[in-house]
Amino acid sequence: MAGENDLAQNPFDVNAERGRSLFDARHRFVLSYQWSLPWWRQPKGWYQQVLGNWQVNGIVTAMTGTPFTVFDGNDFSVQGSAPEVTGFFANRPNVVANPNDGPKTPGTWLNPNAFQRITQDPNSPVPQFGSAGRNIAQGPGYTDWDFSLFKNIRVAESKEFQFRAEFFNLLNHTNFHIPDSDMNSQTFNQILEAQPPRLIQFALKFNF
Repeated sequence: MAGENDLAQNPFDVNAERGRSLFDARHRFVLSYQWSLPWWRQPKGWYQQVLGNWQVNGIVTAMTGTPFTVFDGNDFSVQGSAPEVTGFFANRPNVVANPNDGPKTPGTWLNPNAFQRITQDPNSPVPQFGSAGRNIAQGPGYTDWDFSLFKNIRVAESKEFQFRAEFFNLLNHTNFHIPDSDMNSQTFNQILEAQPPRLIQFALKFNF
């Protein structure tokens, strides 16, 4: 799910659409580093050739989750959808408790008792709108450590090979996507996807 509808639930009450942006991660820490190991930069013996001219690099990222909107795919407000924008309805349920006070597990992320669905009254011509705000639900956090080792092998004064061993998500930490946010879905409030696991790649680069 996109997590946010581009349309106002009630086009005559745009003030009700005030809320956090999709990319609003309130706390974010990023550390990048590069260290050229000081040993045997001008190697002589075979073991110095092997152990010298290494470079260590890394990026550590840790941040809190970004917000998303809980909506109802049932068009109880009779406003219709906009397939050219998002393809789903902008209806939202009533909120009766703190949605973020939940188990925070892949099977049940939000407080399952926080939202109350609105049932459409076929005898009422007045559209019905839920009280839940836009982007009031908090998604999972994100932690990632990318790490690499470079070995520089000089073959001439201005030419060298560089062996690269790169590790993305080195610790293989599971970073979840936001849960299914459609109350009309059988998998509502369940996390169905995760970011890629650990990825390792090797490369040989020639610099001249």
